[in-house]
Amino acid sequence: MPAISAPPLKRRLLETLQAALGVSAIGSAYAALVRAQGAIILMYHSVAQADSASWVDPHNHMPPEIFRRQMRFLARRRRVVSMDELVETLSQGRTPPRKTVVITIDDGYLDTFTTAAPILAEFRLPATLYLATGYVERGENQWIDRLHGIFRTRTRNRLAWPPESPQDCRLDAADDCASIYHALVQRLLPCNWEERRALFEDLAAQLAPDTAPPRLTLRWDEVKEMNRRYPDLAIGGHTRDHLDLSGMSRDQVRTEVERCAADLQQQLGALPHHFSYPYNRVSEIAQAELAQCGFRSAAASGTEVLIRSGAPCYALPRVQAPCGIQRLAFITSGAYPKLSARLTGRF
Repeated sequence: MPAISAPPLKRRLLETLQAALGVSAIGSAYAALVRAQGAIILMYHSVAQADSASWVDPHNHMPPEIFRRQMRFLARRRRVVSMDELVETLSQGRTPPRKTVVITIDDGYLDTFTTAAPILAEFRLPATLYLATGYVERGENQWIDRLHGIFRTRTRNRLAWPPESPQDCRLDAADDCASIYHALVQRLLPCNWEERRALFEDLAAQLAPDTAPPRLTLRWDEVKEMNRRYPDLAIGGHTRDHLDLSGMSRDQVRTEVERCAADLQQQLGALPHHFSYPYNRVSEIAQAELAQCGFRSAAASGTEVLIRSGAPCYALPRVQAPCGIQRLAFITSGAYPKLSARLTGRF
Protein backbone atom coordinates (compact mmCIF):
# COMPACT_ATOMS: atom_id res chain seq x y z
CA MET A 1 0.00 0.00 0.00
CA PRO A 2 1.45 3.42 -0.91
CA ALA A 3 2.72 5.45 1.98
CA ILE A 4 0.89 8.63 2.93
CA SER A 5 3.35 11.47 2.58
CA ALA A 6 3.65 13.61 5.69
CA PRO A 7 2.81 17.27 5.08
CA PRO A 8 5.84 19.56 4.74
CA LEU A 9 7.15 21.03 7.99
CA LYS A 10 5.75 24.52 7.23
CA ARG A 11 2.30 23.05 6.62
CA ARG A 12 2.43 21.06 9.87
CA LEU A 13 3.46 24.16 11.81
CA LEU A 14 0.66 26.17 10.18
CA GLU A 15 -1.92 23.52 11.08
CA THR A 16 -0.63 23.44 14.66
CA LEU A 17 -1.01 27.21 14.88
CA GLN A 18 -4.53 27.05 13.46
CA ALA A 19 -5.48 24.38 15.97
CA ALA A 20 -4.13 26.55 18.78
CA LEU A 21 -6.15 29.51 17.53
CA GLY A 22 -9.23 27.32 17.54
CA VAL A 23 -8.82 25.77 20.97
CA SER A 24 -7.86 29.10 22.58
CA ALA A 25 -10.84 30.94 21.06
CA ILE A 26 -8.43 33.61 19.80
CA GLY A 27 -9.82 33.06 16.32
CA SER A 28 -13.37 33.80 17.42
CA ALA A 29 -12.23 36.84 19.38
CA TYR A 30 -10.37 38.20 16.36
CA ALA A 31 -13.37 37.60 14.09
CA ALA A 32 -15.63 39.48 16.52
CA LEU A 33 -13.12 42.32 16.81
CA VAL A 34 -12.90 42.89 13.05
CA ARG A 35 -16.62 42.15 12.61
CA ALA A 36 -15.95 39.37 10.13
CA GLN A 37 -19.01 38.11 8.29
CA GLY A 38 -19.54 35.30 5.79
CA ALA A 39 -20.04 31.57 5.37
CA ILE A 40 -17.65 28.66 5.03
CA ILE A 41 -18.46 25.64 2.85
CA LEU A 42 -16.96 22.41 4.21
CA MET A 43 -16.17 19.47 1.93
CA TYR A 44 -16.29 15.80 2.98
CA HIS A 45 -15.99 12.54 1.05
CA SER A 46 -16.06 9.09 2.67
CA VAL A 47 -16.89 8.32 6.31
CA ALA A 48 -16.57 4.56 5.91
CA GLN A 49 -16.52 2.17 8.85
CA ALA A 50 -13.33 0.22 9.52
CA ASP A 51 -14.27 -2.78 7.34
CA SER A 52 -14.46 -0.59 4.21
CA ALA A 53 -12.12 2.25 5.13
CA SER A 54 -8.99 0.38 4.06
CA TRP A 55 -10.27 0.42 0.47
CA VAL A 56 -10.70 4.21 0.38
CA ASP A 57 -7.78 6.44 -0.51
CA PRO A 58 -6.81 7.89 2.91
CA HIS A 59 -6.97 11.48 1.69
CA ASN A 60 -10.71 11.01 1.01
CA HIS A 61 -11.62 9.34 4.29
CA MET A 62 -12.71 10.61 7.68
CA PRO A 63 -13.43 8.09 10.48
CA PRO A 64 -17.10 8.06 11.55
CA GLU A 65 -16.29 8.92 15.16
CA ILE A 66 -14.50 12.09 14.05
CA PHE A 67 -17.32 12.99 11.67
CA ARG A 68 -19.83 12.58 14.51
CA ARG A 69 -17.72 14.76 16.81
CA GLN A 70 -17.55 17.45 14.13
CA MET A 71 -21.29 17.37 13.48
CA ARG A 72 -21.96 17.69 17.20
CA PHE A 73 -19.64 20.71 17.34
CA LEU A 74 -21.23 22.33 14.29
CA ALA A 75 -24.74 21.75 15.64
CA ARG A 76 -23.90 23.32 19.00
CA ARG A 77 -21.47 26.07 18.07
CA ARG A 78 -22.16 27.09 14.48
CA ARG A 79 -25.05 28.20 12.27
CA VAL A 80 -25.41 25.40 9.71
CA VAL A 81 -27.57 26.21 6.67
CA SER A 82 -28.45 24.42 3.46
CA MET A 83 -26.93 25.31 0.12
CA ASP A 84 -30.39 26.54 -0.90
CA GLU A 85 -30.40 29.03 1.98
CA LEU A 86 -26.87 30.20 1.25
CA VAL A 87 -27.64 30.83 -2.43
CA GLU A 88 -30.89 32.60 -1.57
CA THR A 89 -29.03 34.87 0.85
CA LEU A 90 -26.44 35.72 -1.80
CA SER A 91 -29.12 36.30 -4.44
CA GLN A 92 -30.65 38.95 -2.17
CA GLY A 93 -27.33 40.76 -1.97
CA ARG A 94 -26.82 39.86 1.70
CA THR A 95 -23.77 38.47 3.49
CA PRO A 96 -24.32 35.45 5.75
CA PRO A 97 -23.64 36.01 9.46
CA ARG A 98 -20.34 35.01 10.99
CA LYS A 99 -19.97 31.29 11.83
CA THR A 100 -22.39 30.24 9.07
CA VAL A 101 -21.43 26.82 7.68
CA VAL A 102 -22.60 24.74 4.72
CA ILE A 103 -21.86 21.00 4.72
CA THR A 104 -21.15 19.29 1.40
CA ILE A 105 -20.21 15.70 0.57
CA ASP A 106 -18.70 14.63 -2.75
CA ASP A 107 -18.83 11.59 -5.03
CA GLY A 108 -21.59 9.32 -3.70
CA TYR A 109 -19.98 6.85 -1.32
CA LEU A 110 -22.27 4.16 0.05
CA ASP A 111 -21.25 5.22 3.55
CA THR A 112 -22.96 8.57 2.96
CA PHE A 113 -26.22 6.60 3.25
CA THR A 114 -25.20 4.11 5.92
CA THR A 115 -23.12 6.38 8.17
CA ALA A 116 -23.06 10.10 7.35
CA ALA A 117 -26.77 10.64 6.69
CA PRO A 118 -27.94 9.15 10.03
CA ILE A 119 -25.40 11.30 11.90
CA LEU A 120 -26.52 14.43 10.06
CA ALA A 121 -30.14 13.57 10.83
CA GLU A 122 -29.33 12.96 14.50
CA PHE A 123 -28.08 16.54 14.80
CA ARG A 124 -30.71 17.91 12.38
CA LEU A 125 -28.09 19.29 10.04
CA PRO A 126 -28.80 19.99 6.35
CA ALA A 127 -26.17 19.03 3.78
CA THR A 128 -25.71 18.56 0.04
CA LEU A 129 -24.43 15.38 -1.58
CA TYR A 130 -22.92 15.75 -5.05
CA LEU A 131 -23.20 12.62 -7.21
CA ALA A 132 -21.05 11.50 -10.13
CA THR A 133 -24.04 9.84 -11.77
CA GLY A 134 -22.20 7.47 -14.10
CA TYR A 135 -20.45 5.89 -11.14
CA VAL A 136 -23.81 5.44 -9.39
CA GLU A 137 -25.33 3.88 -12.51
CA ARG A 138 -22.45 1.40 -12.80
CA GLY A 139 -21.99 0.86 -9.05
CA GLU A 140 -18.35 1.63 -9.75
CA ASN A 141 -15.82 2.68 -7.14
CA GLN A 142 -14.11 6.04 -7.58
CA TRP A 143 -10.98 5.75 -9.69
CA ILE A 144 -8.75 7.00 -6.88
CA ASP A 145 -10.03 4.17 -4.66
CA ARG A 146 -9.57 1.61 -7.43
CA LEU A 147 -5.95 2.70 -7.74
CA HIS A 148 -5.53 2.53 -3.97
CA GLY A 149 -7.03 -0.97 -3.92
CA ILE A 150 -4.77 -2.27 -6.70
CA PHE A 151 -1.67 -1.01 -4.91
CA ARG A 152 -2.92 -2.27 -1.56
CA THR A 153 -3.53 -5.86 -2.72
CA ARG A 154 -0.85 -6.18 -5.41
CA THR A 155 1.12 -9.43 -5.59
CA ARG A 156 3.86 -8.04 -7.83
CA ASN A 157 6.29 -5.19 -7.27
CA ARG A 158 7.40 -4.43 -10.81
CA LEU A 159 5.60 -1.88 -12.96
CA ALA A 160 6.35 -0.54 -16.42
CA TRP A 161 5.88 3.14 -15.65
CA PRO A 162 6.12 5.58 -17.24
CA PRO A 163 5.45 3.69 -20.49
CA GLU A 164 8.49 5.16 -22.26
CA SER A 165 10.85 4.15 -19.45
CA PRO A 166 13.47 1.54 -20.50
CA GLN A 167 13.31 -0.11 -17.07
CA ASP A 168 10.47 -1.28 -14.85
CA CYS A 169 9.83 0.53 -11.58
CA ARG A 170 10.24 -1.29 -8.31
CA LEU A 171 7.55 -0.89 -5.65
CA ASP A 172 9.29 -2.69 -2.80
CA ALA A 173 10.37 0.49 -1.00
CA ALA A 174 7.63 2.63 0.54
CA ASP A 175 9.02 5.91 -0.84
CA ASP A 176 9.32 4.51 -4.37
CA CYS A 177 5.81 3.06 -4.16
CA ALA A 178 4.37 6.38 -2.98
CA SER A 179 6.18 8.27 -5.74
CA ILE A 180 4.79 6.00 -8.48
CA TYR A 181 1.33 6.07 -6.92
CA HIS A 182 1.21 9.86 -6.97
CA ALA A 183 2.56 9.94 -10.52
CA LEU A 184 -0.30 7.65 -11.58
CA VAL A 185 -2.81 9.90 -9.80
CA GLN A 186 -1.57 12.84 -11.86
CA ARG A 187 -1.77 10.75 -15.03
CA LEU A 188 -5.32 9.57 -14.31
CA LEU A 189 -6.72 12.91 -13.21
CA PRO A 190 -7.17 14.49 -16.70
CA CYS A 191 -8.25 11.22 -18.39
CA ASN A 192 -11.73 10.44 -19.65
CA TRP A 193 -13.55 7.35 -18.46
CA GLU A 194 -12.44 5.11 -21.33
CA GLU A 195 -8.79 6.10 -20.87
CA ARG A 196 -9.00 5.34 -17.18
CA ARG A 197 -10.57 1.95 -17.82
CA ALA A 198 -7.75 0.99 -20.20
CA LEU A 199 -5.10 2.12 -17.75
CA PHE A 200 -6.68 0.17 -14.89
CA GLU A 201 -6.78 -2.97 -17.02
CA ASP A 202 -3.06 -2.56 -17.65
CA LEU A 203 -2.29 -1.89 -13.98
CA ALA A 204 -4.29 -4.92 -12.85
CA ALA A 205 -2.49 -7.12 -15.37
CA GLN A 206 0.91 -5.91 -14.21
CA LEU A 207 0.37 -5.81 -10.43
CA ALA A 208 -2.03 -8.80 -10.13
CA PRO A 209 -4.10 -7.73 -7.09
CA ASP A 210 -5.27 -10.79 -5.15
CA THR A 211 -8.49 -9.36 -3.65
CA ALA A 212 -11.45 -7.62 -5.24
CA PRO A 213 -12.65 -4.50 -3.40
CA PRO A 214 -16.17 -4.20 -1.99
CA ARG A 215 -18.62 -1.83 -3.63
CA LEU A 216 -18.03 1.59 -2.11
CA THR A 217 -20.46 3.58 -4.27
CA LEU A 218 -24.20 4.10 -3.96
CA ARG A 219 -26.60 2.56 -6.48
CA TRP A 220 -29.74 4.37 -7.60
CA ASP A 221 -32.09 2.35 -5.43
CA GLU A 222 -30.02 3.36 -2.40
CA VAL A 223 -29.95 7.01 -3.49
CA LYS A 224 -33.76 6.98 -3.77
CA GLU A 225 -34.18 5.37 -0.36
CA MET A 226 -31.72 7.84 1.18
CA ASN A 227 -33.61 10.71 -0.45
CA ARG A 228 -36.84 9.41 1.10
CA ARG A 229 -35.43 8.87 4.58
CA TYR A 230 -33.24 11.96 4.79
CA PRO A 231 -34.92 14.85 2.95
CA ASP A 232 -32.51 17.39 4.48
CA LEU A 233 -29.68 15.77 2.52
CA ALA A 234 -30.09 17.47 -0.86
CA ILE A 235 -28.76 15.77 -4.00
CA GLY A 236 -26.64 17.71 -6.48
CA GLY A 237 -24.51 16.97 -9.53
CA HIS A 238 -20.79 16.19 -9.78
CA THR A 239 -20.57 15.46 -13.54
CA ARG A 240 -21.38 12.04 -14.93
CA ASP A 241 -17.93 10.44 -14.95
CA HIS A 242 -16.00 12.57 -12.45
CA LEU A 243 -14.07 14.39 -15.15
CA ASP A 244 -11.98 17.53 -14.92
CA LEU A 245 -14.10 20.17 -16.67
CA SER A 246 -11.44 22.86 -16.60
CA GLY A 247 -9.60 21.57 -19.65
CA MET A 248 -12.61 20.58 -21.76
CA SER A 249 -14.20 22.17 -24.79
CA ARG A 250 -17.65 23.71 -24.50
CA ASP A 251 -19.29 20.71 -26.16
CA GLN A 252 -17.53 18.28 -23.83
CA VAL A 253 -18.53 20.28 -20.76
CA ARG A 254 -22.12 20.53 -21.96
CA THR A 255 -22.29 16.75 -22.46
CA GLU A 256 -20.99 16.00 -18.96
CA VAL A 257 -23.26 18.54 -17.28
CA GLU A 258 -26.41 17.75 -19.26
CA ARG A 259 -26.03 13.98 -18.85
CA CYS A 260 -25.50 14.40 -15.11
CA ALA A 261 -28.58 16.61 -14.77
CA ALA A 262 -30.66 14.25 -16.92
CA ASP A 263 -29.65 11.26 -14.80
CA LEU A 264 -30.69 13.03 -11.62
CA GLN A 265 -33.98 14.20 -13.07
CA GLN A 266 -34.82 10.76 -14.43
CA GLN A 267 -33.95 8.94 -11.22
CA LEU A 268 -35.18 11.45 -8.62
CA GLY A 269 -37.91 13.27 -10.51
CA ALA A 270 -36.51 16.78 -10.24
CA LEU A 271 -33.72 18.83 -11.77
CA PRO A 272 -30.81 19.37 -9.38
CA HIS A 273 -30.09 22.89 -8.11
CA HIS A 274 -26.48 22.54 -7.06
CA PHE A 275 -23.23 21.25 -8.51
CA SER A 276 -19.62 20.71 -7.47
CA TYR A 277 -16.65 20.59 -9.81
CA PRO A 278 -14.54 17.44 -9.64
CA TYR A 279 -11.18 18.27 -8.06
CA ASN A 280 -12.70 21.76 -7.45
CA ARG A 281 -11.38 22.81 -10.87
CA VAL A 282 -13.51 25.46 -12.53
CA SER A 283 -13.54 27.27 -15.88
CA GLU A 284 -15.57 30.11 -17.38
CA ILE A 285 -17.01 27.68 -19.94
CA ALA A 286 -18.19 25.34 -17.18
CA GLN A 287 -19.78 28.19 -15.23
CA ALA A 288 -21.72 29.33 -18.29
CA GLU A 289 -22.92 25.82 -19.12
CA LEU A 290 -24.11 25.19 -15.56
CA ALA A 291 -26.14 28.38 -15.63
CA GLN A 292 -27.59 27.42 -19.00
CA CYS A 293 -28.52 23.99 -17.64
CA GLY A 294 -30.46 25.50 -14.73
CA PHE A 295 -28.12 24.93 -11.80
CA ARG A 296 -28.20 27.66 -9.14
CA SER A 297 -24.73 27.15 -7.68
CA ALA A 298 -21.46 25.33 -8.14
CA ALA A 299 -18.75 24.66 -5.56
CA ALA A 300 -15.11 25.03 -6.55
CA SER A 301 -11.82 26.21 -5.08
CA GLY A 302 -10.52 29.70 -4.44
CA THR A 303 -8.72 31.96 -2.02
CA GLU A 304 -11.73 34.01 -0.87
CA VAL A 305 -13.12 31.10 1.16
CA LEU A 306 -15.20 33.30 3.47
CA ILE A 307 -18.31 33.73 1.32
CA ARG A 308 -19.89 37.17 1.35
CA SER A 309 -22.31 39.17 -0.74
CA GLY A 310 -21.13 39.27 -4.35
CA ALA A 311 -19.48 35.84 -4.23
CA PRO A 312 -19.68 34.03 -7.60
CA CYS A 313 -22.50 31.50 -7.25
CA TYR A 314 -20.99 29.28 -9.97
CA ALA A 315 -17.56 29.24 -8.34
CA LEU A 316 -18.18 29.14 -4.59
CA PRO A 317 -14.94 28.14 -2.84
CA ARG A 318 -14.86 25.27 -0.37
CA VAL A 319 -12.53 24.10 2.38
CA GLN A 320 -11.56 20.46 2.88
CA ALA A 321 -12.81 19.61 6.36
CA PRO A 322 -9.82 18.96 8.63
CA CYS A 323 -9.81 15.96 10.94
CA GLY A 324 -8.87 17.98 14.00
CA ILE A 325 -11.78 19.56 15.87
CA GLN A 326 -9.58 22.47 16.96
CA ARG A 327 -8.71 23.37 13.36
CA LEU A 328 -12.37 23.00 12.43
CA ALA A 329 -13.24 25.47 15.18
CA PHE A 330 -10.76 27.99 13.78
CA ILE A 331 -11.70 27.50 10.13
CA THR A 332 -15.39 28.04 10.89
CA SER A 333 -14.86 30.91 13.37
CA GLY A 334 -14.88 33.74 10.82
CA ALA A 335 -11.18 34.47 11.39
CA TYR A 336 -10.08 32.09 8.64
CA PRO A 337 -8.26 32.70 6.36
CA LYS A 338 -7.51 36.34 7.20
CA LEU A 339 -5.92 35.83 10.65
CA SER A 340 -3.86 32.88 9.44
CA ALA A 341 -2.58 34.90 6.49
CA ARG A 342 -1.76 37.89 8.69
CA LEU A 343 0.23 35.82 11.15
CA THR A 344 2.08 33.55 8.72
CA GLY A 345 1.41 34.71 5.16
CA ARG A 346 -0.26 31.35 4.53
CA PHE A 347 -3.63 29.68 5.01
